[in-house]
Amino acid sequence: MYEIGYTTGTFDLVHQGHFEILKKCKIYCKYLIVGLVSDALGEKQKRKPVMDYGHRKSILENCKYVDTVVKFRGTSKQEDYKKLKFNVLFIADEYYQCQEYSSFEKDYPTIPVLYFPRTSDVSSSDIYKKILAKVISNIEIKAKAISGDILSLEWKKGEKFIIKPVRISSREINNTANNYQLSNPPPRNWKIPGLILQPRPFISGVNGNRELVVFELLKHKPWYPVLYIEKKKGFNTTIINNVNNIELMNEERKYSEYIYWLVQKDGGETLDVFLKSKPAVEREYIYLQIKEIIKEMNMLGILHMDLHPRNILCNHEGEISIIDFGWVMYKYFDMDDEERCYYNKSLMENFDLYHFRESLVYTGLEKSVPVCLL
Repeated sequence: MYEIGYTTGTFDLVHQGHFEILKKCKIYCKYLIVGLVSDALGEKQKRKPVMDYGHRKSILENCKYVDTVVKFRGTSKQEDYKKLKFNVLFIADEYYQCQEYSSFEKDYPTIPVLYFPRTSDVSSSDIYKKILAKVISNIEIKAKAISGDILSLEWKKGEKFIIKPVRISSREINNTANNYQLSNPPPRNWKIPGLILQPRPFISGVNGNRELVVFELLKHKPWYPVLYIEKKKGFNTTIINNVNNIELMNEERKYSEYIYWLVQKDGGETLDVFLKSKPAVEREYIYLQIKEIIKEMNMLGILHMDLHPRNILCNHEGEISIIDFGWVMYKYFDMDDEERCYYNKSLMENFDLYHFRESLVYTGLEKSVPVCLL
């Protein structure tokens, strides 16, 4: 039996095969050191580990076959030997005659390298593929949106994530300005009786970056469902100068350099569905909660600008979520004088509350504006 043994590995999604090989290593040495691959190296070699370094390290430290865990950042086995002074090196037989180990055997012929065959049919890659297949099979298209399909992903029974894509054109990166010079009020589909005079262009907001900025302001609010934002590489956009119109905006967003996924908890049913069978007293309670949320937003200088029953969710516990901030306005956004004037007027006139209560009538949820919202 050797005094000190050494092996390296990622040990991600730890499984039976890992413990079997560690057990074999321990048979041949009194003291086993495991060089645990760092998160950065794991991502470089194969993929970003599902379990971070601290998690994987904790598992190995609680394994009876392992005596010490050290971080492995991709150094040569020669360098590791100089530091750790091991007497035997262990590795899976898939690395037999690999340059990394052949060179070590050549430089240190007195230090044996033992190659162990895999004794289990399972691997971390196999587990990863099964998880990925399970995730894909649980994805449903929840709704169609301007920036792409909104996806629903059930991550455990009865609980789902909602993924909404947001596209930002090259003009909109790192700013919140009205880059496409939309008029004020902007040309959109209002949910207010009397303002639906003609079809409006199908657009998602003045500036896509505004919805991302608001995430930082609202992410700790219980009624704001977005958990985090995932940035994905999209397509490069060629900016056409001296042209500012809706068609150009849609085209440039379509081929945006980045796509942002807003990952949010499932807030339940839309308000129009949730309240259909509810008694008047329960509806009034919900309306009063929404009124308080509007007040809270306005105190922060935020106007949702598209608040109607389909942009409000409610679950069976009565918890409310406000979604779809594509048309949001905020006091610190980049606004020209015309838009600033429109923002101040909308805030002063309590536009969100007005639009919400009028939309209840427009959508047929109420025959008249509820007294509690007046």
